[in-house]
Amino acid sequence: LQKYSQTFVSLSKAAALQRRVAQLEQANAEFMRVKQHLEQEFNQKRAKFKELYLAKEEDLKRQNAELQAAQDDLNQMQTQLSEAKAEMENIKAVATVSESTKQEAIDQVKRQWQEEVASLQAIMKETVRDYEVQFHHRLEQERAQWGQYREAVEREISELRRRLSEGQQEENLENEMKKAQEDAEKLRSVVMPMEKEIAALKEKLTEAEEKIKELEATKVKEFNHYLEAEKSCRTDLEMYVAVLNTQKSVLQEDAEKLRKELHEVCHLLEQERQQHNQLKHTWQRANDQFLESQRLLMRDMQCMESVLTSEQLRQVEEMKKKDQMKESRS
Repeated sequence: LQKYSQTFVSLSKAAALQRRVAQLEQANAEFMRVKQHLEQEFNQKRAKFKELYLAKEEDLKRQNAELQAAQDDLNQMQTQLSEAKAEMENIKAVATVSESTKQEAIDQVKRQWQEEVASLQAIMKETVRDYEVQFHHRLEQERAQWGQYREAVEREISELRRRLSEGQQEENLENEMKKAQEDAEKLRSVVMPMEKEIAALKEKLTEAEEKIKELEATKVKEFNHYLEAEKSCRTDLEMYVAVLNTQKSVLQEDAEKLRKELHEVCHLLEQERQQHNQLKHTWQRANDQFLESQRLLMRDMQCMESVLTSEQLRQVEEMKKKDQMKESRS
């Protein structure tokens, strides 16, 4: 009877152990299913992030094209100044020396022209200076935000590597984090060349402004020399005044057009900064969700492993190896 009793107890323990193993196998299967679901979700979010990154790259190309268009307009203004200089040469050819009594009227026209030129120069200088200050301030803010964002991403990657160093799926997760880091490096490789291009355009704008100043100085000098020797008749003087008024209107229209284009560029840069922040927040939320899900999975795995015997742990390891072999074959 005692022998039968011991046999019954052994069978009961074996049955309980089999049920426990079945429960653990079911829990492990559920864990693998949840893990696969989370990996699929993470891959979907990463694909969405890549799509947003490509859209952002297209926006940057469009803004570069608009900046190039502004540079072309500036070159066109230089061409118009050259044409105005050629028109002045033609007027000189037609003008003749005559009455000395018109010196007062000539001096008045000279003063009026100089005042208008000085006013236009002040407007252009103020517009360019305001644009440079705003652009420099926003560029510094973007650089500071990008530096903070890069440091935060690097800290999160280091923390994720440390947390996952004790897990069973280190290789797959490490590859995923490398891909995320490569995406961040690609984003930085797009932003940095844009900053260099903007700096180059800014330098070109400064050079163009200096050339305009030189052309205007030459123009004023030649005009002063011309006024000192000019004694033309009333008809020629009125024709010259009409040409100057036309040039003044053209320069005012060009200055207003350039001011509007600079304002539009500033507005586009502000929109780009907002889109960059939204993209950064979206990536941050996706990364936080992934880290939290991995933390919960690791905790569940540790809880299950703590109640398993060495034989059960060995069986679980064998099942994992079989699953990995099936995945590699598929």
